[in-house]
This record gives sequence, structure tokens and C-alpha cells, in this order.
Amino acid sequence: MTTQTPVDIDFFGDVKKDANESNILPFTPSQIIYYGVPGCGKSNKIREQLKDVPEKNKVRVVFHPEYTNAEFIGQILPKVNGHVTYEFTPGPFTQIIKRAYLNPNEQFYLVIEEINRGNAAAIFGDTFQLLDRLKAGETDSLGNDPANASVNTFTEGWSQYFVQNDDVNAYIRKATKLDDGSYQERNDGEPIEEIKIKEIHFNANTAIRLPPNLSILATMNTSDQNVFTLDNAFQRRFDMELVRNEFDLTQPAVNAQYNAEIDDTGIKWGQFWGWINAKITATLKGLSSTEDKRLGVWFVSNVGGIIDDKVFAEKVLKFLWDDVFKFKRPQVFAEGIDTLEKLINSFEKPSEGKERFDVFKDKANLVAFVASPTL
Repeated sequence: MTTQTPVDIDFFGDVKKDANESNILPFTPSQIIYYGVPGCGKSNKIREQLKDVPEKNKVRVVFHPEYTNAEFIGQILPKVNGHVTYEFTPGPFTQIIKRAYLNPNEQFYLVIEEINRGNAAAIFGDTFQLLDRLKAGETDSLGNDPANASVNTFTEGWSQYFVQNDDVNAYIRKATKLDDGSYQERNDGEPIEEIKIKEIHFNANTAIRLPPNLSILATMNTSDQNVFTLDNAFQRRFDMELVRNEFDLTQPAVNAQYNAEIDDTGIKWGQFWGWINAKITATLKGLSSTEDKRLGVWFVSNVGGIIDDKVFAEKVLKFLWDDVFKFKRPQVFAEGIDTLEKLINSFEKPSEGKERFDVFKDKANLVAFVASPTL
């Protein structure tokens, strides 16, 4: 563990470097789900937010339909080293919570991609209770054996409730005590009987809580809400933040994405994006999923300022055919295009006298929109 600058700290309480400096506020943990249409930049928002955070201070996991609580928290698995033993193998949740406990002066992040593509309630299991945090002015001295209850006082940012998990508890206590009184993360050997981090006495009887220096950031595609629905009880424990599906042309990378040409068509991605999203809204008007069907800014990415015709056809056109306009195809696509194969072939290899975007029934409207995007 990196040696920290000595400070006077009451574990996650007020911090002073010396008597002449004002107090530094304790960590305020975040629990945020960033949501929006596919390709709007949810993952990128988190990546930018954490770009200066060391790798050891963040753990990233992707939820999916087969992902389980045992994988997320940890499980007993066989290990072969001359002979077979059965040991607790920590999951990403337990790995990051241990680092947060042992390094109280640093901020840690658990990043969950596609939180609604797995059964989040089942994956979190009883640790779902830990998502409720103590607010300013609240304290809790429960959750420990009588000997510890009088000395362990949990304050703002800690989990309001607690869970008992002997395996996670023991894994956290597997550490090496350094000369300065701090602890080095270690996974082998026996757990230390008790870890004392300032005023917190953590022993075999101490329940598990999320510490204030551990934040949880997640992403959710609104178009995938039918995969596993996040119930209101789960969502209530997170702040929800919409990642707006728009081009911020002040950012060089976003500007380049807007101006990327769709192969040799002379039409920029940003122009097509604006036209097709307006068409989606108008064509599907009244349907509950209309907004979710729109294309995100980064639905496809440019390479060297160009979006390849095959990439556009196989990703964008396929999505429009299979998902967006599934029940509106005759209203959108040109006469004679009655299969996905014809749609892709007509775009990639237009017949003599035809152009790529002739695959759309109202290509003239697209041309007019490109000439005057305010239409």
C-alpha cells in the first residue's frame, strides 16, 4: 500500500493536517445509475469521470443474464496446489470493499455496466440492504458484538444497515499490518484477529457495511428495460442521471464524430443522426418505447473521420430494420426492399443509377434536411 501523508483522522470523520487548517469534509459516497439510449455515451461519462483514478481504486463488472450473487460477492472454489483445497474466492464487490476498508484516506469505485441486463436484485442478494447510507447527523453503533458496540460508531456515508458474512469478513481481515499502523492488502494466510483502523475495531464479529469512501456507478440502456426491470425499491437507492443524446461540438472528439462522413455519400453522421432520430420520433409517435429507439451519438464510431459502409449497413440499417421500424418498414424503406438482405445489398452495392440512401422511401427529405438541418 502506498504510504499516506500523516493526518489526524477520525475514521471518515473530520480531517485536519494541523491546528491552523480548517476541517476537510468526510467522503460523500455516490450511488448513481447513468441511463439513456444505446450509444449516447454512458460508459464514456464514467470513464472520463474516473480517468485520473488509479486502477487499484476501481473495479468494473458487467451484469448479464447468467451473472450470479456468488460471482459478484464471492464463493468457495477448489484450488489445486499439490492437493485440492477449498477456499473463498472474492468477487468484485468483496475485492473493492476490502481495498476501501484498508485505505480509508482514498476514494474507491465499483462500476457496474449494464446493471439491468442481469437480475440486479438477485445479484446483490442481502447486500441490497447496504445501499441505504447514513445521512448527515445520523449515527449507528449497532451491528457488532457487545464488546465492540460501544466503540464502533458509524457515521455519515456508512451503510445504515448491515449484513453478516463470515467469508467476506475473514477476507477483509487478511492483511499485513505496517509499521505506521496501516494495513497492506493480502489474500493468503490466516486473517488477523482484529484490524483496528483508527476508531473502528473490525473483528470476526463485525458486520459488513459499505464505507463512505466507496461509491457505486452504474450504466443502464433504457432500450433494455425489458431484459430485467429494476424495481422502484432498487432504483430509489440510486440517483438517476440521464445522459443526454446530443452532440457537444465544443469537444474535439464529439465534433469529429459529428462530421464523420458515411463512406462516400457526402452525408455526415451528425446530419443523418439528426434526420433519422426525428423520423423515429415522428413515425413511432405515441408508442411508449419511441424515445428509447433513437440512435445514440456513438451508436457507431468513426475511424479516421469515416464511417465504413459495411459498418453502417450491418449496425445502423440492421438496427433500424430489426428493431426500430419492425412494424413500419413499408413506410420507411424504399419500394422493393422487403428483406434485410436486400436493404444491406442495396446500400453497400447500389444498382446503376441509384445512390446508397435511396434505400429510404423519402431520401429527398434527407437531402433537404442535410441542406437545412433546422427542418
